[in-house]
Order: sequence, then structure tokens, then C-alpha cells
Amino acid sequence: MYWDSPECIGTVLNSGKIAMYLEMVNHTVRTTLDELKRREMARLQDLARLQMQGMSGTEVIMNAMNRRGPGGMRNFEIPGHIDVRNPHSFEMKDLENLIKKTTSDLEELDKRRREEFKEYEMEKEFEQKEHLKVLSEEERKKEEARIEELKKKHAQHPKLNHPGSKDQFEEVWDKVDHLEDQEFNPKTFFYKHDINGDMEWSIEEVDAVLQLELDKVYDSKNSPTEDDPYERQEEMNRMREHVFLEMDKDRNMRISFQEFIDYTGSQGQNKEFQKDDGWKTIDEEPVFSEEDYQRFIQEHHAQPGVVQPPQNLEFQTEEQLRQHQQQQQHFQQQQQQQFQQQQQQPGQPPAPHGQPGQTPAPHGQPGQPPAPHGQPGQPPAPHGQPVQPPDAHQPQEHQESNVSQQQLEQERLQQQIKDLQHQLNQQQQHVETVQP
Repeated sequence: MYWDSPECIGTVLNSGKIAMYLEMVNHTVRTTLDELKRREMARLQDLARLQMQGMSGTEVIMNAMNRRGPGGMRNFEIPGHIDVRNPHSFEMKDLENLIKKTTSDLEELDKRRREEFKEYEMEKEFEQKEHLKVLSEEERKKEEARIEELKKKHAQHPKLNHPGSKDQFEEVWDKVDHLEDQEFNPKTFFYKHDINGDMEWSIEEVDAVLQLELDKVYDSKNSPTEDDPYERQEEMNRMREHVFLEMDKDRNMRISFQEFIDYTGSQGQNKEFQKDDGWKTIDEEPVFSEEDYQRFIQEHHAQPGVVQPPQNLEFQTEEQLRQHQQQQQHFQQQQQQQFQQQQQQPGQPPAPHGQPGQTPAPHGQPGQPPAPHGQPGQPPAPHGQPVQPPDAHQPQEHQESNVSQQQLEQERLQQQIKDLQHQLNQQQQHVETVQP
């Protein structure tokens, strides 16, 4: 096996060991790589400078308080795709880092794609439930029956073969390649679907082999409400990931000819290849749980200031529902009372709860407010003298004290921000001075 054969390259690619062959590249290519690295280093320096200039006040405070090392602030991520310690030439370490970072980025993209699809399905469920809420009872029953009929129709499809199994490849061999009059041959099948002839199956080439299987479930002629094209795309991604998991042993996102033959056998005789357990679609394996859905509602559709109803509302008793309505009304009353207190004129003491404008009852009568704190059991006033009401100026003085404290706290925070901004300006001047 030669060092530049596809099998050898595929074996060492994912680990980054292929970087050792960089020394065999000619001088022109190495010079071009050096120039590209210098441009990338300049771009990273500009990006760091812009990041410092665009930081908000909170970020400035957090970074200035948590500096790590002489090279900068904690939240500045050190690039991992190149060796920043050598800014002048492109070496084996750079190539190794690039290969590893690319593989990691592909895995991260797949993870992000699955999360986005989960949110899409939960949003779809939410919109459907909201649509049913605004319909009358008769219209709602008709709509629910229509949705249920579409689900049953979508579930009525031929049996799905296990992606990458002999049954699945033989069906493509017969119906797509039109070789039904010949016996299935793994080598011929690989060559026929290696579109660019590089002795490897890429992601796109594997996707093409899976289209016949997807057509069994998702018909492009049907409406999106029946056969969702987004769900078809995700189903294809799931199938492709499974094929690569079984065949791509070096995890370089390419299936080499040798990897394919090792999995199928030279004549398709391997037992694992001949095994077909079928395939469960997205409808048979829900992508989110009830807990995921409730969390999604709280994060994306919860209305601020509104008490959220309990989960599984349809299973609550009538008494529990009445309690929830009372909690909702009590919350609204509190909001209204707070607004009215804010609208009162300065110096006017707030009226007792539920009795606007009522004078406090004399000492000893029902409804009398409790004695001031620190004066328990105060004796009544002498005969002939009126009972003194509570000090009406005490709430005002308490409010003025709170306002004064808030002003002092605000001035202290403003001074801290000014000091930190001054430190940031000094640091920016230092970075611009040391940069080439």
C-alpha cells in the first residue's frame, strides 16, 4: 500500500497523522501555505481587536475582574485550528490542527442540526394546538379528524429496509441501476455509485443511494402537511449517519472502497451485511418528550407576568381549576394595586389595603392598626384629649431614604464602570502598540 493511496490517506486522516506527509510537498505549495497562514493570523488579530471594542459594559466588568495571564482577558478564545505560537510558516502542527478541528466542527454541526429539528417539531406541535383552541367545538372535531386521517395515511407505506443492508442495496441495484437481470455484486455497486471516481463514497453519494428508501415514506407530490419535506431531510440525515457509523471505521466522513468491502464481503456474504432489522421513522421514534415540550413553551411562548397553568390541565379537578383562576385574579389585583400606589401624589401616605381614603380607627375599635414597633401595650390618651393617629410622615421618610440609597448605589456603579473603561482603554493602547 503506497503512502498516497486512498486507503492509506483515509486511515490516518481523522487522527491528523497525515500531516507528516507535509514535508513531501513541493516548495511552491509550502510558500503558498505560509502566506495563507500569515493572512489568517492577521485576520485573528483584527477580530480580537474588534471584539474588545464591541464589548458591553457588563462584559467589560466581568473580563476586567477575571483576567487570566499576561496575554489578555479570560473570554478571548485561543484559536485551535492553527498553531498561533508560530505566526510565520505553515507546519505539520497546523495541518494536524486543521484536520482535527474540521472533524470536530462536522460533529458539532450534526448535533446542532438535531437540536434545531427538535425545536422545529415542538413549534409545529405548539402551533397546531393553538390553532385548535380558537376553533369552535364542531370545527375542532373536524380538524382533529382530518389531522388523524393524515397521520394514518402517512403511516401506510411499504416496509423500510435497514440503511446499508444487502436488501436495501439490492433494491437500488434492481430499480435504480436496472441490473435486475444480474446478480448483486458489491464491487460493481460501489463503482457505479462512486460518481467522481475517487474510490470513496462522500456524504452526497451516500445520500443519493438512500433516496429510493425515502420515497417510500415521503412523496413530493403530497402536501407539506401530509409529507413534511423538512422531516424527509432529517430522515435522510438519520439514515446517512447510521450508514457511516457502520462502515466508516476511521471516522473521516468518507467510506473508502476497502471499508465498503470489509463491511459487505467481496461477494456480499458477511452476516452483518445480510441482516435487515428494518428502520423506524421519525413518527415511530418521537424526537422530544413531554418535559422537553413544557420547557420549550416556558422559554419561547411564556407570557411575562402571567401565572402559567398547571401541566395536563385536562386531568385537573374542578376545584383545582377554580384555585388556579383565583390565583390568576389575585396576581392581577396585586399588579393593579402596585400601579395605583406608584400614581399617588408625593407626601400622601398609602391607604390601607381595600379601604382607600379611610381614616384609621381610634384605639380600641375594630380595624385599628397595630401599635408602632417597639411600643407594645401603649396606654390610651388622657380623658378629653384625642387619640393621636400614627405618624403619617413615616412612610414618606422611609421612601426618601430608599431613594437616597438607590442614588448612592447608582453613583458607585457608574464610578466603577468609568474606572474599568479607563483600564480597558489602556489595554487597547497596549495591544495596538505590540501588534505589527
